[in-house]
Amino acid sequence: MVDSEYSHDKKVEKVDADIRTFKTDLQREEMELEGLESKLDAELAPHAAAVSSKREAYESLRSRLKSVEQEWRDAERKYEEQLKRRNKTASDKKKTIEVLKTRIKDAEKVKEKRFRELDKEKERLVERAKKDKAREMEEQKAREIDRVEEEKRRELGLDK
Repeated sequence: MVDSEYSHDKKVEKVDADIRTFKTDLQREEMELEGLESKLDAELAPHAAAVSSKREAYESLRSRLKSVEQEWRDAERKYEEQLKRRNKTASDKKKTIEVLKTRIKDAEKVKEKRFRELDKEKERLVERAKKDKAREMEEQKAREIDRVEEEKRRELGLDK
């Protein structure tokens, strides 16, 4: 099927607009996901460094054991929270991307179905035109036979 044949069909135009919107949304979401992971990793890095730093302080300064140990646990908690947030955010983006891909796929199916409907309508029009032409030709044939018969009757003197 050729898209240009149906480009002025309102439903096809609507579906095409939806597809363009979905594709734009998909590109935007994919680009955001790419940038989001590195941004989240950058936010995560200071927390990882803090965990490391606090662990070294604990090992070297036993006299400050309690306070340093608590700071270390706090930094660990923040790191875990940030890691969970990063994973959830990335997971949510991936789900959104999948939904958009599904919408695009569904919209393309709707478009193909519309193409088939339009093709069936064309076929019905062609069949109707063929039947009309056949009827017209039968009527013309009957008139021609009547005319020839009338001429023969006149020639043979069988006119009434």
